[in-house]
Amino acid sequence: MLKTTLAALALAGAALGSLPAAAHVTLETQQATPNSTYRATFRVPHGCDGAPTIRFTVRVPEGVTVAQPMPKPGWTLRTVARGEAADGHGATPPLAEIIWEGGSLDSAHYDEFVVRMRLPNTPGELFYIPVVQDCPDGRQAAWVEIPEPGRRITDYRMPAPAVRLTPRN
Repeated sequence: MLKTTLAALALAGAALGSLPAAAHVTLETQQATPNSTYRATFRVPHGCDGAPTIRFTVRVPEGVTVAQPMPKPGWTLRTVARGEAADGHGATPPLAEIIWEGGSLDSAHYDEFVVRMRLPNTPGELFYIPVVQDCPDGRQAAWVEIPEPGRRITDYRMPAPAVRLTPRN
């Protein structure tokens, strides 16, 4: 019985170790289908060390072909293009950054920022989406660390939110 319990605990620990770490900014859904449209809901549980968040920036990674941010009441939304738009009706350039600013997320409150995006076709990988919280007086909480090969996300103090792209069967 004890051996069975220990084996089950070891298996559960291994499964949890393969999931993205719980950073202060996380994605609501941490698993998605490669090459699909994904609703990235960034959960921001508080401001910066007692100060409010006054700007929230998503750094759109290479490999995302479409990114459409959801406006938030009380915040100004702006985007930074990655390059030129492709030809065609309604074509827009891919985005490098999505920025909500002008609002205020008090440190005692919680909020979410949403971007609909087309994920890359890289099954089985963890796909990191760096984000930055800006606070008054130039302070930042930059959740941008992406683990190097052979390192674990838990080795980092400020890991980027991640979504696991499910392997194909």
